[in-house]
Amino acid sequence: MSDFRTLPVDEAIAWIRAWTDHAWPMTLQQAFTIRDHLGWRPSHQDPTLFTTKLSIDDKEDGFIFDSNEFGIKGVRFHFSSVYSLGYNHEVAQASHAAYSQYIAALGQLWRPGKVVSSDRISRIRWTFPNRMSTSISGLSGLISVTIDSSWRTQLKEDYDQVMEDYE
Repeated sequence: MSDFRTLPVDEAIAWIRAWTDHAWPMTLQQAFTIRDHLGWRPSHQDPTLFTTKLSIDDKEDGFIFDSNEFGIKGVRFHFSSVYSLGYNHEVAQASHAAYSQYIAALGQLWRPGKVVSSDRISRIRWTFPNRMSTSISGLSGLISVTIDSSWRTQLKEDYDQVMEDYE
């Protein structure tokens, strides 16, 4: 097939829960502690950028959104390696299968998420009582996770509402 790899479901859930089970708002130093605990390696130039075990050629595959007066804005990382050689049917099937397993596992853990997909990207979002949110996005060759602070969650919900009203 290729060098395309996905994270086992149990490990993927552990990665997400390391962030979502922590109290928010979260300081940048607290985020660095979680990053380090997960075994992710910070970039030498910018500690908010990091590599995970899914990184290809030690290229950064995750980052911590800058902090503001409310703490960090969020974190983004991948549940798959990045497949960048164009469309590949086997990769698309593997990506879709893994994405479906992650969504099912998180749906059992929390509840079914809200579909916020576009034409090209499948995306499911869970919003928690503390207003932080977790989104999983799937393309044919990439599965990514974004965990947003309550501040960023509100911005995204406002944007979604404007776009809904516009259509």
